[in-house]
Amino acid sequence: MSNTPFLIARPARMLLAALSVALVTGCSSYPKSNAQEAQYVLNNDPATLLQDESLNDFLSKSPAGAVLNVARSPWGHNVEVVADAPYLAASGRECRKLRVVEMGNNARTALVCQTPNGWVNQRVVTQMDSTATQGRY
Repeated sequence: MSNTPFLIARPARMLLAALSVALVTGCSSYPKSNAQEAQYVLNNDPATLLQDESLNDFLSKSPAGAVLNVARSPWGHNVEVVADAPYLAASGRECRKLRVVEMGNNARTALVCQTPNGWVNQRVVTQMDSTATQGRY
């Protein structure tokens, strides 16, 4: 009787054990990730920095549904700003959708995103039509 299968299996087990030890060692020595601030990935962004300090503070601290009346804003004079909940955008920045209501109750959507220098007014790229969610017959 030959011991050939046993002789082949032994080196295979040793190789498997060595690879397992190497894998565990590599995983345990991998540097622990520290929470890093999201980096802004867009270059040459034409977004306008919001100059109003009270508006910047409102956007940083207010909960969803909060309302602020603003005398002068990028969206006009004497407008009411209603903030949605903040979300993490694909750019890596925290953004908020706003509903801006003018004196004549005309409402429109605005988008702002936070940068290291403050909040910037962004161009709204997409906006869903309310009929799109209801379906058409």
